[in-house]
Amino acid sequence: MINEMETSIISKAIIRSGIHFYAYEDAQELINICEKSALPILGIDSLIVTTDITQPLIEHSIDFSGSQNSHDDARAFLDSRKYCGFVFEVVN
Repeated sequence: MINEMETSIISKAIIRSGIHFYAYEDAQELINICEKSALPILGIDSLIVTTDITQPLIEHSIDFSGSQNSHDDARAFLDSRKYCGFVFEVVN
């Protein structure tokens, strides 16, 4: 069941082909929601999204599936890319 906070974050997404992409601040909020719900972060993909393109950047993506601290690791990953102009797909 989707609660009010989850609905709020979903409304901030850029949606392309059913995939939700988030600006830095919104991705951080999504990580907080996942942490409160005890959902691990499995990975983050960074992308450049414009009106015409959706360009994934594999060199700016990461897998947390083996992480014991996925929420903290995900926050640190986002912090290191805060000013790059990317949007992020947070996989949980």
